[in-house]
Amino acid sequence: MSAKIPQTIKDSLYNSRIIATPHIADIDDTPYVIEALVKGGINWVEITLRTPIALEIIQYIKNKFPEMNVMAGTVIEPDQVTMVQDAGAVVAVSPNLSAKVLEEASSKAMPFVPGVATPTEIGMGIEMELDTFKFFPAEMIGGMRYLKRVFAPYAHKNVQFIPLGGITGELIPEYTSENFVLALGGSWISDIELIQRKNWQKITQNAQQAKALVR
Repeated sequence: MSAKIPQTIKDSLYNSRIIATPHIADIDDTPYVIEALVKGGINWVEITLRTPIALEIIQYIKNKFPEMNVMAGTVIEPDQVTMVQDAGAVVAVSPNLSAKVLEEASSKAMPFVPGVATPTEIGMGIEMELDTFKFFPAEMIGGMRYLKRVFAPYAHKNVQFIPLGGITGELIPEYTSENFVLALGGSWISDIELIQRKNWQKITQNAQQAKALVR
């Protein structure tokens, strides 16, 4: 079995190009946040395992919003792979390149996207038979200018990246103009302040604007 991202999921991500990363602190806000994103044309979200209700949120989205695809983020322990898979996530994402998490994901045939920040980590990931990586924290380590440089030696390997970290709306055209960027994620679409103020309309507007900026 393999933890590589299936082509069907890659196609879905590339067609979307935008992944919303909402920080939902109250489970009761979940339907409103997800509905606002769906209205705005977003069909991918990353729910990170940084809150005690993360798994509950993932399961809720799976059951109530089948049109929304869920990535489980911050999967940094092997036992979390089964947890997020059982909850309904279709992809597990990590901020780092963990051999132990990869081994568990492979044994469960759970698509896994590890985080990388250097050419060494990209090379290690390729040796582990992966071809899709989270580029993190994208803007803090050099943004698109840096990503182009570290991608170049591996271009013939057909690797692709999902940049996250510090990306804002105005950067969407720069990132999505390159085919080696599978999709990108950002919290600005549904940031925590908008959720706390229950400004669902603004979340929808942000989602629409993000989609319109894709190149």
